[in-house]
Amino acid sequence: MPLVPCRACKHQVDTSAEACPRCGATDPAKKISRQQREFRSFIVQTVLWVTLLGTAAWYGWNVGIPMLRQILNKPVAVEQTQSEK
Repeated sequence: MPLVPCRACKHQVDTSAEACPRCGATDPAKKISRQQREFRSFIVQTVLWVTLLGTAAWYGWNVGIPMLRQILNKPVAVEQTQSEK
């Protein structure tokens, strides 16, 4: 069987070994566990969603609210000028 580096200590181990003889890591030839891969995927997705929601909130605060204020202030100014006549 071919030798590969252990994922924990980088010691050369057989691909069929159940544990590394040097550090005792289980399944030393396996690159990354499914649980670690899912956790990394979760972290990446969380960062992307937080970035997306933060950008949307920033846009709404800096662009949407000033536009809404302009829209709401225009009808009030028109009503006051008509009632003064």
